[in-house]
Amino acid sequence: MEDMFGAISILILGAGVYIIYAYIKMKQTGHINEVLLLGKGFTEQMCKDKKAFNQKAIPAVLILGIVTIFYGAVDAVHYFLAPITVLDLIAMAAFVVVLVWYMVYTTKLKKQYF
Repeated sequence: MEDMFGAISILILGAGVYIIYAYIKMKQTGHINEVLLLGKGFTEQMCKDKKAFNQKAIPAVLILGIVTIFYGAVDAVHYFLAPITVLDLIAMAAFVVVLVWYMVYTTKLKKQYF
C-alpha cells in the first residue's frame, strides 16, 4: 500500500512539471492550454478576448504548478526518504485549497470569456 502512495506522489510531481511547462508555453506563444483551462466543449477559437483571458489565467496556472510541484516533492520525500508527516499534511492541505481555488477561478473565467 505504501508503494502505491509513493507512486502517486511521483505522478503528482510529474503533473506539476507539466503544469509549469504549459505555463511557459502559454507565456511564449499566447495560446490557451485547453487541457488545463478549458475542458470538454470549449476550444481556444471560442474565446471572446484571448489576450485578456490569458492575462488573468496564466498567473493561476503558475500558482497551481508551483504548489503541485511542492506537494509532489514533499510527498515523495515523505514516502521514499524520511517520514515528514506534518509537512506532508500541510503541503497536501495547501494543494487541495489551491486546486479548489483554481477550479472555481478558471470556471468563472470561462463563463466570462466564452
